[in-house]
Amino acid sequence: MSFSAGKKAIMVGAALVVAWAGLARAQETAMRLQIGDKAPNFTLEDFATGKPVSLDQFLGRKVIMLEFWATWCDICKGEMPRLEQEYRQYKDKGYQLLAITLSRGDKKDRQKIRTLREKYKLTYPMLMDTEFEVATKIYGLSGPIPLKVIIDCQGVIRYAHVGDYADGISEVPFVLDELLTDPACKP
Repeated sequence: MSFSAGKKAIMVGAALVVAWAGLARAQETAMRLQIGDKAPNFTLEDFATGKPVSLDQFLGRKVIMLEFWATWCDICKGEMPRLEQEYRQYKDKGYQLLAITLSRGDKKDRQKIRTLREKYKLTYPMLMDTEFEVATKIYGLSGPIPLKVIIDCQGVIRYAHVGDYADGISEVPFVLDELLTDPACKP
């Protein structure tokens, strides 16, 4: 086997492992949608700007991660610095993080969100799912959070993970490195 053939075999094997791991985790998310499904569009209010943000405004240009979270979720809050680090590392390479906040949007909850954004110097968009429609009706989430859903540039769900990472190492960069090589992505 030549070096290039061996290298290709390793890359294909690694991609299959990532895809299989994502599929296994998608089953654990208690989300109606599965790996390989087309991601449904939605529009939510951006917490920082008050303007509407739609999933479809990024499709065809970005790999998108939806992060379903809430202010009462300690795991969600604990991973915010890592999410911000990954966002800064990949945002200019064709990646968009959309944090979907499961919040009623009342004054008290908005203050908690504002405090978290300031504490962790968060720059990624936080979208307000005040009626939980995107989470429960559109994506069919009926399980625990945080839930990460990564969508490729063509709008297909390629990865899902619920909770934190047992070994403390995020799989997100590995998934992004693979998906951002798709020529369909036009940052």
